[in-house]
Amino acid sequence: MLNKYVILVSCVVLIVSFGCRSTKYVPDDAYLLNKVEIENEAKDISKEELNYYIRQKENIKILGFWRFHLGLYNMSGKDESKGFNKWLRRIGEEPALYDDLLKQKSNEQLGIFLNNKGYFNAEVKDTVIYSSKKKKAKVRYTIKSGERYSLNKLSYRVEDNTIKPHIYTDTINTLLKEGVPFDADLHDDERKRITRKMRNEGYYGFRKEYLYFVADSSIGNYQVNDSLIVIKDRIQVAGKQDSLINHLKYKIKDVYFLVGFDPQKALRNESDYTSRFDTIKYEEYNIVYGDNLSFRADVLINSNYIIPGQYYNLESVEKTQSLLSDLQLFRFVNIRFKPLEGHVDKDGNGLLECYIQLSSSKVQSYTFEIEGTNSSGNLGAAGSVGYKHKNFLRGGEVFDMRFRTAGESQVMRDNKSNFHTLEVGGDASLSIPKFMIPFKVENFRKRYNPRTNFSLAYNYQRRPDYTRTIASARLGYNWKSSPLVTHYLAPIDLSVVNVPVIDPNFADLIENTFLKYSYEDHFISSTSYTFIYSEQSIAGNKNYRYFQANLQSAGNIIDGISTLINSGSDKDYNEVFGIRYAQYVKADIDWRYHINVNKINSFAYRIFMGAGYPYGNLNVLPFEKRYFSGGANSIRAWPVRGLGPGSYVEKTLDYYNQTADIKLEANAEYRFKLFWLLEGAFFIDAGNIWTIRPSGNLEIDEAGLFKFDKFYKQIAVGVGAGTRLDFNYFVFRLDMGVKARDPSLAPGERWVLGTKPIKWKDMTFNFAIGYPF
Repeated sequence: MLNKYVILVSCVVLIVSFGCRSTKYVPDDAYLLNKVEIENEAKDISKEELNYYIRQKENIKILGFWRFHLGLYNMSGKDESKGFNKWLRRIGEEPALYDDLLKQKSNEQLGIFLNNKGYFNAEVKDTVIYSSKKKKAKVRYTIKSGERYSLNKLSYRVEDNTIKPHIYTDTINTLLKEGVPFDADLHDDERKRITRKMRNEGYYGFRKEYLYFVADSSIGNYQVNDSLIVIKDRIQVAGKQDSLINHLKYKIKDVYFLVGFDPQKALRNESDYTSRFDTIKYEEYNIVYGDNLSFRADVLINSNYIIPGQYYNLESVEKTQSLLSDLQLFRFVNIRFKPLEGHVDKDGNGLLECYIQLSSSKVQSYTFEIEGTNSSGNLGAAGSVGYKHKNFLRGGEVFDMRFRTAGESQVMRDNKSNFHTLEVGGDASLSIPKFMIPFKVENFRKRYNPRTNFSLAYNYQRRPDYTRTIASARLGYNWKSSPLVTHYLAPIDLSVVNVPVIDPNFADLIENTFLKYSYEDHFISSTSYTFIYSEQSIAGNKNYRYFQANLQSAGNIIDGISTLINSGSDKDYNEVFGIRYAQYVKADIDWRYHINVNKINSFAYRIFMGAGYPYGNLNVLPFEKRYFSGGANSIRAWPVRGLGPGSYVEKTLDYYNQTADIKLEANAEYRFKLFWLLEGAFFIDAGNIWTIRPSGNLEIDEAGLFKFDKFYKQIAVGVGAGTRLDFNYFVFRLDMGVKARDPSLAPGERWVLGTKPIKWKDMTFNFAIGYPF
């Protein structure tokens, strides 16, 4: 029985993890730091914030109690010269020994932190509870916070009269509003905000060190009066006391693009190195280049915000950095400024020379790949060859072409035999760093860094139920409205789907239903828009969110034209080039949230909701636009396309092929690092798919139609565990999903886990590349 093997494996894990005493390598005169507790009265300060200031923490735990890494360390022998012992100690974690000095430092740091948060009367006490017999110690920090002070009013003192208008006119935007809780971090954020404003208005040399606060907490009633002091600039004069001067405003005098700049060669003598470069003057810019200039000069100018004669602006510098980096022509982009000492313009503004150092990257590349694949859990192999040119038309255009072939072995419904699929295809795309539309949008180009994308693709797919070819062409645009927000718009997206072969048994099954139209030749002309918000690129080890929303509409424009052309047709639907076209609207959202607890433990959550509504010329969603559930990136206790719709059970086909119009899904996963490249995970998945309108198949309609009063009763639930090998660039993943709630069973019998023995048919193994979400 499967349960016996599960128990056996669990016993082995427990023996490895707990077989050695946790205090095995704790010296006789020391204690293992067993636990750190924080008792906190301050309701608006989280324990996570306070934990950051604890200078000594206990050994890392998995699942909140399992000191796996300490167990590995304790498995090592006394002889440190042996390789195996060294390896165990390297991948494990040595015992955290209680340190009285670090306890005192933690106490002090907690007090400073609370003071900075406005708890000026806070008291932090620590208690150490020893267990001499077990050689363990527990530390408890008790915080009596008292009342938190708030801001009563904010006043200003600006010593430099020339910048007073900039400071005073901006007071409405201050972060330090009356009544806000006192917070030193908020004060620092205000210094950064004002500094950025000044640098955006030409004050190149302005730094946040010119700003400081004086707080008066003696006014009573737990309130603080704040004073913001802005001091003058300071210059050093040899042999004399530093002099205070007004802050100087700067304009850009000259801009130099250094193309092909090699920072390693420039380290020896930059002026001698660049003197061998050639120079051309383009408009008001100087383009200095090494061996050759392989792209048009206007590529640089169109990606630049730093303009001679204008005031220095930090935001313009950042946008220029982003635009040039996104061209993919350069390995790195470095922008630096050199003040011209003793030079001012007629208005008394300082002058800057700007040097934009551009280190060239390889323009062309080839890729050959042989890989293991997964299509939501089914194993296979694939090979591909690709070619990429990053400067295809000498204007920073990226041309990408790829040919690919793949085969998969997919599990049949009996779980004993497999069927095979074949996929062959190729695609080519051209991405142009411009917004190519019939009217001029230069400001949009510089502000949002748009790209225009053209693509062509052809794909051949062979499955046991059908053979299909898809030819597509697409015109799309993408742009970033902020560092975290990306937009994709495809006004023209054309696909011609040809189904030359269909399995007779499958064709008979769907003959009298709307589903048969999904497996006939059809034409799709759609417009789509995608919105993406992602914090992942700036998250590092912090928590981050991801949100994606898609909206697609197909067939409306072409339907209007086709209706006029085919007004005399005797068919009850219209065609384009002799092919029936689809009409539908489809929308879905994908939300994800990743929480990094510490360097070992993390949580990942995901919610997906989507629906497609067919109408007009084709009353069913095309097969390639329909939703499915199950597999390695969905509900992992079911095979791909093996769940739903609703409580429907497929009894005719030998392979899984369930699809529908609506999909609801939620996933939660707890991830933890073990040792070397190995990671573990526990997860729970829930959801299903449903049809949105009657299909003509009474069995599917009765079990799979979405109804508000019963859809929640048809939610499938799967739980499981997984292992992963993280190679940084890619992750190999093996997940085992177990059915916890099966909606295909009779009502009252749908909860499987905990009510009946687990059988092989209740389990699914998924091999995949990459994390599921």
